[in-house]
Amino acid sequence: MTVQHNDYPTWLTSLPKVELHVHLEGSLRPQTMFRLAKRNGVDVGAESPEELLSLYQFKNFEDFARLFFTGLAVLRTADDFADATVALAAELAAQNVRYAEVTSTALTHHQRRGVALEEYRDGLNEGRRRASADHGVDLAWICDISRQTEDPSSEATINYLLGPLAPEGVVGLGLGGIEDGFPPELFASSFKRAKAAGLASLPHAGETVGAASVWGALRALGAERIGHGIHCLEDPTLVDHLREHQIPLEVAPTSNVALKIAASPDTHPLAELVASGLHVTINTDDPAYFQTTLTDELLLAHRLHGFSREQLVQAQLRALDVSYAPAATKSRIREELQKHDQAAAR
Repeated sequence: MTVQHNDYPTWLTSLPKVELHVHLEGSLRPQTMFRLAKRNGVDVGAESPEELLSLYQFKNFEDFARLFFTGLAVLRTADDFADATVALAAELAAQNVRYAEVTSTALTHHQRRGVALEEYRDGLNEGRRRASADHGVDLAWICDISRQTEDPSSEATINYLLGPLAPEGVVGLGLGGIEDGFPPELFASSFKRAKAAGLASLPHAGETVGAASVWGALRALGAERIGHGIHCLEDPTLVDHLREHQIPLEVAPTSNVALKIAASPDTHPLAELVASGLHVTINTDDPAYFQTTLTDELLLAHRLHGFSREQLVQAQLRALDVSYAPAATKSRIREELQKHDQAAAR
């Protein structure tokens, strides 16, 4: 029987899914953050997970950054990183997310907070192993450069990723943090080395600043996907280029609204991006702090932006196609998606 409007929450939860843009450090739900804080003696300004939840509210980017750095403070040991990864995997499994590419900022933990790179590596490796064994979720890593933290000339992140202490399962080099004042061109040499080593170029661009950031990511970094990228709509030539070359955008609507990049969920440009023929994927970004899930994002796309069942399935197939999952994983998830869609169409 064809899926009816009221059936979409249940149908979307069971839909096999793929996520390409989710930050490990932004996935700490209050229960996880509180537990790790207690383990490490970190004061998070709350006496219970319930009280901590009240802090997961913010009026501007500064409030969000404060919460984000509170979360960073509870990640200190290999066990912490492993437990955070497994908590994310459990949440993904509950939504039937089958594969995710998870971004993490290695050098922020090491350089700013003194976390040993061996602890970081071992934690990510163990967390990824348990995610697969315990929850049936396959994870890959995108390690990103923090624009405002890393001296571009140091090439510190790519040096780490090409060295012996890198975690297993890294598929790409990312670029995150504050866009304004830190254009992609500054980091061109790191991305050139990454691509030469077989890593994908997966920078954020066009999230908080304009189309020039996206052009910089494409021209200077050879970007294969664009994190966010919603400001591409300011430049029709750029839209044409993205469409012609089928450069995927990793769009995260609730994140954009929470950070005041879009005024409201219903005025978010998601539908306009799709109508422009762009290669759109739907993602959560920092799901804990924005109090969302991938299922929520897809439901928003249906209810507010008119995504049909076919379009929702197609968005997942597109995410799968442009992911860096192994061929066997892609084949398995594609078969699951097609079966699920066929059952819904009957």
